[in-house]
Amino acid sequence: MKNCTIPASVLATVLVVCMLMLLVVLSVMSLWNIELTLGYQSEQRERYRAHIESAFVLYALDSTLTERLREDRTYLLYEGDSSSRVQYTPEEWGLYEAVTVKVRNGTRGTRIFGKRREGEYGTTLFLPEDGRTLSLAGKTYVKGGAWIPRNGITYTQVRSVFFGGEKVDVRNIKQSPEEFPLPEKEYVDRIQKLFSLDGYPLLAGNEYLHRSFTDSLLCFETGEYLSGVDMRGRVILYTPGELFLERDNRLENVIVVARKVEIAAGFQGSLQVFARDSILLEDEVRLSPGSGLWVSGENDRRLIRFGKCCEVNGYIIVSGHDEESEVPSANYFQSKSSRVRGLVYVDGIAEVHGIVSGSLYARSCYYFAPEGFYSGILYDVALLETSLVSYPFWMGKNYERKEVKWVD
Repeated sequence: MKNCTIPASVLATVLVVCMLMLLVVLSVMSLWNIELTLGYQSEQRERYRAHIESAFVLYALDSTLTERLREDRTYLLYEGDSSSRVQYTPEEWGLYEAVTVKVRNGTRGTRIFGKRREGEYGTTLFLPEDGRTLSLAGKTYVKGGAWIPRNGITYTQVRSVFFGGEKVDVRNIKQSPEEFPLPEKEYVDRIQKLFSLDGYPLLAGNEYLHRSFTDSLLCFETGEYLSGVDMRGRVILYTPGELFLERDNRLENVIVVARKVEIAAGFQGSLQVFARDSILLEDEVRLSPGSGLWVSGENDRRLIRFGKCCEVNGYIIVSGHDEESEVPSANYFQSKSSRVRGLVYVDGIAEVHGIVSGSLYARSCYYFAPEGFYSGILYDVALLETSLVSYPFWMGKNYERKEVKWVD
């Protein structure tokens, strides 16, 4: 070893190798630290999302929740966990509610809510006591509860078409009262506020506007014809007269207010329409969940009428009531190829065909044939019980909510 010598140049090599090894170790430690940080952040995000989900479930089920909120409308979901404090901001949106939940890190979510039950009866069919017998003809089905007049049901024919459906299970039949269920005043007042709109800017053509439900409300006045408009969110369109909605409009979750509304064939979207006189749907109109059609009872000729192959996911409401005239006419007409998922409420005369998945409330059911009319009859209609739909805020004070959709 005494005769062994090491060149001085080796020192530089050793230093370089040591530095490289040190950099590798530091890189591994940095990657490990980044992985831990990202994992923690991901865990936090998942926790906050879970808090938002829990907050919505609690809002839907707990009728005492609003009474227990603090002044800033916050609520602690889990005792001892400060990160579980959530803030509620509910807003009326037509005959639904838009509820926003915000958590501590600023994450928020907004959902549209309706009601889990249509009213106190919780039934598929309701016809008030009127001294008549309910007649079923054609391919008619009533699956679920049926509140009908005391004279019961007869299975009959229309012209040469005999009853070819399925008889109603007698265990599901109950005797209805004379009173037709009326809406709660607070929900009627909501609609009256919409018809008091005035003095807002005129909508220019081909507008593009996506408005979050956490933003302030925007209202626009339109002309008689609406085309090429792309709007989504917290927006109200109104006109004091008639409005024709062309199929090229893209409307999602908006509200439309007018005297009369006609929707062009092939239109697809999500909107709540409130009209004083009538709403007419041409063929193949499809309204997605969160939609609704409402007409006022101020006009005895009020009407909601479907074309062929229409679909509405939401509610149909014909409000008001007047005594039947000697020559009755329909206040609601649903074609055989059309479908409604939700509530059909007609405080007047309804001619219903096709499918209603949810609930049908009608003061009178008619079938208008070329040779005349048949009263107290359901003809070629399937009324199906389901728990998958949400109902509007209209009848009854039952609290329990059901989610319609997640919008923000």
